Amino acid sequence: MISSQKQPQPDLLYLEQALSPWQSNIMQGNYAFEQGALLEARDKYLLAKTLADHLLQQFLYAQINNNAIHAIEHCIPALVVASHNLADTYIAMQQPENACKWLCEVHLTLSSLIKHTHYDIQKVSKHHYLKTSAELIAFAQRYPSFPELIEQVNFCLCSKDSTNSLLH
Repeated sequence: MISSQKQPQPDLLYLEQALSPWQSNIMQGNYAFEQGALLEARDKYLLAKTLADHLLQQFLYAQINNNAIHAIEHCIPALVVASHNLADTYIAMQQPENACKWLCEVHLTLSSLIKHTHYDIQKVSKHHYLKTSAELIAFAQRYPSFPELIEQVNFCLCSKDSTNSLLH
């Protein structure tokens, strides 16, 4: 019997399977966060971030082809989501220093990916870089009484080039 549904390509199925643990940890982290179980949420988001980071590195070091590009285009937002959820959890735990650390780390990762030789990787990196820039600015505005955090945010925002303006 012939099926009318398209079967996923093996490489896309692999990507789906590879991102499945990330998605599971994000969902579990979201549930824990909603329930106020912040330590559990933190741990789930940290695991999701680690998974996304490892997958991204794996595909960045693979032979760049359409499948690798497709995977990278999925891994970058997975890394950003996990990092931002982790930062939100630290904010809820009243630990803005740790939140800043994760926001800056993902922003710096995107800053380096913008310099990739492949246009599609540059494009998706730039898209998320602009979002993390806005998130860093909002974060700095939320904590104006923490000059050391403002300094870290400024460093991150100036990491790509010197045309970015500093926050005061």
